[in-house]
Amino acid sequence: MSDDDINDAERFARVAERYCGIVDAAAHLEKEQILLQIYRILPELIGEAIRLPDANPFEREKEDNQDDQLSRAAPSTRVSHKEWEDIFHLLQKKLGDADLYWTVFDPSKDKEVVYGTLSDDIADIYRDLKEGLVEIRQSAAKPSQIIWDWRLGFYSHWGYHATSALRTIHALLHHTRGDGKLF
Repeated sequence: MSDDDINDAERFARVAERYCGIVDAAAHLEKEQILLQIYRILPELIGEAIRLPDANPFEREKEDNQDDQLSRAAPSTRVSHKEWEDIFHLLQKKLGDADLYWTVFDPSKDKEVVYGTLSDDIADIYRDLKEGLVEIRQSAAKPSQIIWDWRLGFYSHWGYHATSALRTIHALLHHTRGDGKLF
């Protein structure tokens, strides 16, 4: 990996840390604060994810002539389902009537409207980012593996949640009351 790739990954990690910090602090924030802070950081997070280098840990492994298989994050780096549920339910409660939204899952081919929830979007992004951040701290995986996981997660999972959440919060902000407060 080049120095530029490492810098891109470090910049992404700093934004991911800030995002996770907002979610970690959600218990002490009001609905409007949560939504505004998530709304402000999502574009930056998406932008940094797009800039992540195209790391392939499997090629690196062959170059190093290592026989050991790359493993996913150690169990201690995983956000457990219980931890995810706790975050999800806290956000669901905090967001109240602003949680549910309607969307088309894949606008390039789907026509059926489905519902989503901001609490699920925010919690899923958190889980996917947090695991990589814990891996970095615990050195449980090579940087190329963590970057690869973040890129894969962005393009296959949490990127959909991030863009849905951003669009939904944008619509909610559009419908502010006359006094400048949300809802």
